[in-house]
Amino acid sequence: MRSRSVQVLALAMLIATPLWGQAPTPGQVDGTGGARAATQTRPPDSRRPRGTAVALLGWKAGIRSDAFGAIPFSEAAAKIDAAGVAFVEGVSTNLDYKLGPGELDSIKKRLAELALHVPAYRIDAIPADEASRRQLLDFAKALEVELILTRQPANLPGVNVAVEDARGVYKMGAKTLGANLHDAAKATPLLLALSKQQPPEPPEWPNKCGDCATSRPSIMPLFFTIDPGAAENYDKAVRVAEGYRVNAISRMLPITTAGKIPLDERRKIDAAVPRQALVTPRKSRKLLIIDLCPAGGFYHTTIAHGNLMLQLIANYTGAYEPVFDNNLDNLKYPHIKQYDAVFLNSVVGPVFSDPEVLDGLVRYVREGGGVAGLHGTTFASQDVREFGELMGAQEGPHQYNGEPGTLKIDDPGSPLTKHFGGKGFSMIDEFYHFPPTGPYTREKLHVLVSVDAEKTDLRRWPIRPDNDYGMVWIKTFGKGRVFNSVLGHRPEFYMMPDLVKLMAGGIQFVLGDLDADTTPSARLAGAPR
Repeated sequence: MRSRSVQVLALAMLIATPLWGQAPTPGQVDGTGGARAATQTRPPDSRRPRGTAVALLGWKAGIRSDAFGAIPFSEAAAKIDAAGVAFVEGVSTNLDYKLGPGELDSIKKRLAELALHVPAYRIDAIPADEASRRQLLDFAKALEVELILTRQPANLPGVNVAVEDARGVYKMGAKTLGANLHDAAKATPLLLALSKQQPPEPPEWPNKCGDCATSRPSIMPLFFTIDPGAAENYDKAVRVAEGYRVNAISRMLPITTAGKIPLDERRKIDAAVPRQALVTPRKSRKLLIIDLCPAGGFYHTTIAHGNLMLQLIANYTGAYEPVFDNNLDNLKYPHIKQYDAVFLNSVVGPVFSDPEVLDGLVRYVREGGGVAGLHGTTFASQDVREFGELMGAQEGPHQYNGEPGTLKIDDPGSPLTKHFGGKGFSMIDEFYHFPPTGPYTREKLHVLVSVDAEKTDLRRWPIRPDNDYGMVWIKTFGKGRVFNSVLGHRPEFYMMPDLVKLMAGGIQFVLGDLDADTTPSARLAGAPR
C-alpha cells in the first residue's frame, strides 16, 4: 500500500471553465456545463453513470429506435429521451439511410431538440452498389454515426462496421467495438473485463499544469445496446467498470504540491494559520488527505493552497499527522479504520464510482469516523446520490471564479465560529446555490455560515424560494461527524485568519477532539418555520 507522508510542493492545472449543477429547466446549462436541449426530459447526463462513463471510458449506451414497435423515428426518439438515455441505435426499419435532404434535416432537428445522438446504426447488409454505399456513408457522416452494425463483415471507408457474434459482442475482425447487453443486470463481468483492457496511462495528466481544466483520459470508444427500462441496471454494471478505472487512476495520480504557489501567497497562508489547536487532542490523530480529480474531474488550482494550509495547521498546532495519498484503496473497509478522519480537498469527478470505496467511507463515518469536504467536493460523483447525502449537498450552480457576497454567522456560539464574534463579513468566492431538490436542507444540517440574503444580490440566482444558501456546516451521520465548507475556490480564502481557524476547528471536529452542537438548524429555537 502506497502512502505519502507530509509533502506539499507544486501547483497543477489552471481552471478554465465554470461548473454548474442545478437541475436545469429546458434551455439552461446542464450539470456538465453544456447547453440543455429545449424539449429534453431526462436529467443531465452527469447525474448517471451512463453519462459519466462517456467521458471516463468512452462508452456509450443506447436504445434501438425499433425497440418500441413500429412507430416513427421521431416518436421513438422521444421515448428514448424519456427512458433517460442520451444515445440512439438507429435501425434501418424506421430510420432509412435513403432519406431525402429535407427528411434528414428534420431528423437532425428532432435529435437536437432532445439532445440525442446516433453513434450506431443497424442495417441488415452494407449495399453492394457504389451509389448506395456512398449514400449510406453520407448519411452516417450527417448523423455522426461511429459504428454500423450488420450481419456480414464488410468494409465502408470512414466508419467502423461490426458484426454481432453469438455472445452479442460487436466485433470488427478481432477488435471489440461494443456489445448487445440483452440482460444489463448481468453485464457487470463483461464490462469489468473490458475496463481492465484499457488501463489508464500517466500521459493522461501532462505535467498537471497549463490551461486545461481536466485530465485527458485515454479511452476505448465502445457502444452498448440496452433495452428500454434497463438503464438503471446498466448504471449498476458500468459503475463497477468505472470504479476499476478510477481506482487505477488514484494509484497513479500524485498529490498536488505547493512549489508553484507564489512566494507572497505562501507567506500569507503561513501568517493566517493558527499557532495552537482549538482544543488539546485526546490522542494522536491521523488525517488522510485526498485531492483526487480523475479524468473528467474539474481541477482547482487552489488544491495546492489547501494542501499547504492543511500541512501548516498540522505543523503549528500538532492537532494531527497529515497523510497525503490519493490511493482510494485507503477508503475501503477495514483499511480506512487506521485514520481518525478523511479530508477531501476539492475532489471533483467520478471519485466514488467504485461501490466498495464509497461503502467503505459511508460505513466508516456511520460507525464513528469523520469526513471533511472543501469547496469542489460537493461536485464529486454527481451520479452517486449517496455521496451527496453523506456530505449534505450535491452540485450547485455558481458564478465561475467567484462573485461578491456577504456572509453571516448562523451559530455564533459554536466553538468553530465563536472567534468571529457574531460578525458577518464580505468576500469574493464561488457561492454554490444548492437547489431545493437536492440533499441540502437545514432539516439535516447544522449551518454555521451562510449567504446573507439581505446584503447580497441574489437576483440572478432564483433557485431557492427561501434564499437559503449555506456555505459551511456540520452534521452527524450515524455515530460519525461531517464538516463541509463550500468556500475555498480563490487563494484569498486561505489567507484569511478567521476562515483558516474555522477550517482548523472543522478538522478537529471530524477528528473527534472538538465537541460541537450538530442539532439541525431547522430544529433550533427561533429557527424559521
